[in-house]
Amino acid sequence: MTANILQGKKRTWVFLVLGLTLLLAGSVFGVDWANYFLGTAALYPAIGKPLITLLAMLLVLSIGGDRLGGRDWWLLFAAFACMLPTDILMSVVVVSPSLSVGSSVFMLGGVLSIVAHIFLIARLAAHGAPAWKRGGSLFSKLWLPLVIYASAAAILIVLWPDVVRVGHAAIAPAYTAFFCTTMWFAWETVRRGLLPKPNAWMAALAATCWFATEITGEVYNLGLGTVSEITFRLVWVFYGANVVLWALSGFRWQKEPA
Repeated sequence: MTANILQGKKRTWVFLVLGLTLLLAGSVFGVDWANYFLGTAALYPAIGKPLITLLAMLLVLSIGGDRLGGRDWWLLFAAFACMLPTDILMSVVVVSPSLSVGSSVFMLGGVLSIVAHIFLIARLAAHGAPAWKRGGSLFSKLWLPLVIYASAAAILIVLWPDVVRVGHAAIAPAYTAFFCTTMWFAWETVRRGLLPKPNAWMAALAATCWFATEITGEVYNLGLGTVSEITFRLVWVFYGANVVLWALSGFRWQKEPA
């Protein structure tokens, strides 16, 4: 049985949703920066940011017969079912004066985000990641995860006093382990050809954007003045790309090799 690939009217519709997402993202980022430079507090970004995830989830729901496989789609959908409420909760924390980054609402969002990573890791593992059984030297197997985990650990060490100050001593290291694993597994799909090339690259770039999201997001959470205010406005540049790329990675973009 030949697998369907994204084409025709369905492909046009996908690109229309992408166009709408880009317009929404541009307006959100513009108002975000206007809030910073003008000292205003417009709520539009807090509403618009979860809508970006909602549009990405709409893409996932529309994959249908153009999916890579049934299990692949269900794991991707499960991840988005955690990501959307996480993004809503995080927006609530940002705009609510009574909630802090140490609040139960923030922590619930963090736990849901970890669960989303578990589903994404399971999805990539279902395609064979990290594929260590394929052989190769010990160095070839270890250099990539070492670079990823060591980079995150170095940043965490530098920020550690402030991480403890805001009550993230437990969740920050745990969450770091998960988003690093997602990034590692995603790049292994590129290195080892575990997914069709477009899907592998989309997954790897999505995971890398999520890595950048968490670094810039935690710097914002630490309340470091101007630096935190700037990184706050970069978070969704990375995270918006992340959710869109994960959604697109669920479509079959090219025919399987004969």
